[in-house]
Amino acid sequence: MRSIIRILLFPVTTVLSLVVAVFRLINQLSNMALSLLAFLLLILGLAVMLLLQDKTNGLRILGISLLISPFGLPLIITFLIEMLGLFKDMLKEI
Repeated sequence: MRSIIRILLFPVTTVLSLVVAVFRLINQLSNMALSLLAFLLLILGLAVMLLLQDKTNGLRILGISLLISPFGLPLIITFLIEMLGLFKDMLKEI
């Protein structure tokens, strides 16, 4: 019975392996691009706050830069990709 389930789950685990690998690659590439953009937005936000004396818009720009920094949304996406990888590993162990 267990071998039948393994045979049926083999295509699913193969597709999940490929999907996780592609998602990890896309995640790494987007993390590099978003890190650079977050740095530029940080500089822009500080410039708006210091040079233009507009603290409200400066804080909004800083908030956006925090959101797209590696500690914001990319961290959540990385967590979800790793959970998908753990699910794939769990299916392989059956």
